[in-house]
Amino acid sequence: MDHRPERPAPNPRAAVPLRTLILALVVALVPVAVVAASSGQSSTQGSPVKVAKGITVALSPSSRSLDQGQSTTFTVSATSTGGFTGPVAFTVTGLPAGATAAWSPSSVVLGSGSTAQVALTVATSPTTPVGKSDFTVKGASGTGQNAVQSNAAPGQLQVQEVKRTFGVTGSLSGLLAPGVSRAVELQISNPGNKSIAITNLTVSIAQVVRTPAAVAANLPCSSADYQVTQYSGSYPLAAPPGPSSLTSLGVNDSSKWPQVRMLDTLQLQDGCKGATLQLTYSGTGQAN
Repeated sequence: MDHRPERPAPNPRAAVPLRTLILALVVALVPVAVVAASSGQSSTQGSPVKVAKGITVALSPSSRSLDQGQSTTFTVSATSTGGFTGPVAFTVTGLPAGATAAWSPSSVVLGSGSTAQVALTVATSPTTPVGKSDFTVKGASGTGQNAVQSNAAPGQLQVQEVKRTFGVTGSLSGLLAPGVSRAVELQISNPGNKSIAITNLTVSIAQVVRTPAAVAANLPCSSADYQVTQYSGSYPLAAPPGPSSLTSLGVNDSSKWPQVRMLDTLQLQDGCKGATLQLTYSGTGQAN
């Protein structure tokens, strides 16, 4: 006979509440995690940033090249931002000397979110400096405290020198002698069909041709016996098509013409008697 106490048989229903409790706890934790993630995501979404009313200006192309005296055209676009509406006028600053700007049309009216274009024509003169110039274009609407200003759209203008072919000759106004100066009347030949602006006229002695008698007697004479003074009148000289001269171009004062002077030296200058001077001429001609 077994005297050990009887052990109670396990009750399967008693384990059910514990398992149910664990499952319920897991199920209860899931919605909390989902809510937390959802709550964190919604907190990162802020209100949209409000864009101030304004004007944006752009230039196309940003750079152009042209010859002196010519013109070129840019396209300027103005766009409404932030719901801006109203008229817009344009200005340009930084153009080189002698260049002018014209707008077509002179202004535009923008609706909310719209874009309008105008043509900017830049005209140069024959004396506009050669080289690159940086300029800016702006748009504006209104005045005073209510004025709306655009950005500054950058641009560049490259002005090139235009050279034209022409001829220059000259003649002395009389015979030379030691200590005597003679003016040189310049003759200009323009083969083109348009006038040209002439600058930088120069005269130089290429050669001194002695008489056969001076050569036979071995009497010296060279360019060192002479002095040349360059043209001192105003520039540019507007030479029309065909032949012209300093006189016909309005330079009547012969003292402003080039001058050739025979120096009066202590050395014997018999070799210069009857000598012929061969002169060369140069200058710069630009299209008008």
